[in-house]
Amino acid sequence: MNRKVDWTPARPMTEADKKAANQQQYAYTVLLIMTMINIMFGVLMVSKIVPVWLGMIFAFSAMAIVFAKAKNRLLDSDESLFETADEFHDRRKKS
Repeated sequence: MNRKVDWTPARPMTEADKKAANQQQYAYTVLLIMTMINIMFGVLMVSKIVPVWLGMIFAFSAMAIVFAKAKNRLLDSDESLFETADEFHDRRKKS
């Protein structure tokens, strides 16, 4: 019995598939960076290097900045974070 796994894709990736995979990897990396920033501020607050109220402000500000940068890099000009299913399908039909 041949137990080798065939890792070749069933079909080659289209440009849309490549873009989606790239965006997913970027979004995952952003989440990882946000988590590390929060851990860093948590350590600073627990060790009393930074007061809790200031650390919370810094952590929230850092997350907002990272979120805004990621949103700008991931969304195209015609995309929206809060689009309905109909708007999504209409936009997909146009391209």
